[in-house]
Parts: sequence; structure tokens; C-alpha cells
Amino acid sequence: MFAIIERICLVLRAIVSAVVVALFSVMLVAVLVQVAGRYFLNFSISQAAEIATFCQIWLVLLGAGVTLARGQHVAIDLLPSKLPLAGARVALVLIALVSGAFLAVLAYGSLPLLKLGQFQTSPSMRVPMMYMYACLPVGAAYMILELVLSVVQRWDDPFPPPKPETEEEAV
Repeated sequence: MFAIIERICLVLRAIVSAVVVALFSVMLVAVLVQVAGRYFLNFSISQAAEIATFCQIWLVLLGAGVTLARGQHVAIDLLPSKLPLAGARVALVLIALVSGAFLAVLAYGSLPLLKLGQFQTSPSMRVPMMYMYACLPVGAAYMILELVLSVVQRWDDPFPPPKPETEEEAV
């Protein structure tokens, strides 16, 4: 059962990673258009600024899940790494529960925004704000999924020492 969930999560990670790259690319182009408009045309292109803002917010919330999946979030694990295996497991679960509770509150608290967003539109592009506000529950749900998966994957070695990502870092 866990193998199936892990495979689904791997596919989801690939999709979310691709979306993050696409969002960053769109954001980059929108910012360049905005800067070029101000510099060459002496005119601010409000749609480009709005696109960049929306992309950045989605990028942060989805990118946080990707970062969680790779174990690259900033963490202070000096104390838990010194604990015996049973204590480290307890610490791992407690940290996951606190993080999951925060993410659940974030997702639940965003539901009124989604309802309100049905009737609001963005200032320049006139897009329903519901699509903008949806990043909160979607990002929180994805992070909760990655959090649960990381607890299961790290059960045997809850706080491993950091390992280099590339060969260049290992040297």
C-alpha cells in the first residue's frame, strides 16, 4: 500500500516541480516586461506586475512542498539528532504534528477567502480572486502530504546527517 502512495507522490512531485519551474519562468518574463515597459516606454504595465505577483505567491506555496520533499527546509536538529532512536522518532512525530496542525489551520482558514474570492476580481486582469486564494489550501494540502510521507520515509533514521546534493559539494 505504501509503495503505491509513494509512486503517486513521486508523480505528483514531478508535476509540482514542473509547475514551479513554469511559474518561475512566467514570473521572470513578467518582471522583465514590467521593467522594460517602465524603462523604454515610461509606462507601468499593471498586468505584468499582477501576473508576477500571482506567480510568486503560487511559486512560494508549491515550492515549499517541493523543498519539504527534498528535506531542504531550514531546521534546527542538533538536539533531536543526539537522541536515541526512540526519542528521535518521538521528536520527528511531534515536529510533524505541530507542522501539520499549522498547515491544517492555514488550509481551513483560507476557506472563507475562497468564498469571498468568487465575487472579487483582480484589479487589472479581472480574474476571479478565488484562483489566487486557492494557493493556500492547495499548497497546505501538498505540504501535509509530503510531511506524512517524510515521517514514514525517515522512520528508521529520523535525523540523518546532511548529505551533499552534488559531487562538487562532496569535495
